[in-house]
Amino acid sequence: MVLFRALGWLLLALAVGAVVFDGLSWWSDGAFHLLALGDVWSRLDLASLTAFERDLGATVWTRVLLPILRMPALPAFVIAGVLFLWLGRRIGGRTDPSFLGGSRPPRRRRSRGLS
Repeated sequence: MVLFRALGWLLLALAVGAVVFDGLSWWSDGAFHLLALGDVWSRLDLASLTAFERDLGATVWTRVLLPILRMPALPAFVIAGVLFLWLGRRIGGRTDPSFLGGSRPPRRRRSRGLS
């Protein structure tokens, strides 16, 4: 479950990076275009993208993977991140109190001296 939560937070961080990239490209170009998943993959490692395209059959590439790679990265990362966070949620157990989780339990006072 921890792995799902970590992957969910990583995908949400990638969504923030996609927002920053889209905003900066909008500011510099003057036109708003969402970054596609294929563009993210080609910017990270173009050689692996072309090798993967070459290894797959033409029908699988054009009918299955190409529509997925043309999807905008921002909603894909947000949806996948929220899905992984939902899959990695804690079920049934009491959550530990923390800064984001809620208030701390009241402290018990120690008695001083003779009473």
